[in-house]
Amino acid sequence: MTGNRHNHEGNSGESGEPGPGPYWTRMLRDWRFWVGAFFMAAALAIYIGSGDLAWVPWGHRQAAMPASAAN
Repeated sequence: MTGNRHNHEGNSGESGEPGPGPYWTRMLRDWRFWVGAFFMAAALAIYIGSGDLAWVPWGHRQAAMPASAAN
């Protein structure tokens, strides 16, 4: 009971099992990454499709106000 079971050298141990690998390989297998990527792609598509979130119908822009009416 005097020995310590925890490995202070990192993830590799004497059991012969490989380490978990780099973060990006584990990240691509996580469902939360793909849900976030889907929502980011949807937000980008809405932003581009809406004309920079202008929400003005195409071809129905308001006419410019004459300078005399502005006074």
